Amino acid sequence: MSINQLIYISQATRKMSNSELLQIHTTAQENNAKIDVTGSLFYNGGWFLQVLEGPIETLSKLYIKIEKDPRHKNSRIIYNEPAKFRTFTRWTMNMTNLDDRQADKYDELVEVIEAAKTDRKIGSASPAVTLLKIFKN
Repeated sequence: MSINQLIYISQATRKMSNSELLQIHTTAQENNAKIDVTGSLFYNGGWFLQVLEGPIETLSKLYIKIEKDPRHKNSRIIYNEPAKFRTFTRWTMNMTNLDDRQADKYDELVEVIEAAKTDRKIGSASPAVTLLKIFKN
């Protein structure tokens, strides 16, 4: 079965508490396990950046559902490409709250989100490609 990687960025409609982020994380883990989706969600300064990996049809349906979530707005796909392998194989959904500044790869991840917000490249690469490279290693 072929897989795609879909990455989107969106803005939270309000500041998210740690308990709200934990609830999003738990729900995503449970739901994604049922539909063969893996990935990671990053939160920083009121912005979400999420990587989803799975069958293209599944990701398309999931993204439509995600777009309707009232906890965020201005969602936009920044990457949606076929992949030879999953980058986030260990997680049905990982969650990194960069607001706590304790995250592994903090500086690199903040730069990716800032670049994605403004459609700016990082060096010669898109923020999405940079994000995938960070976790490829």
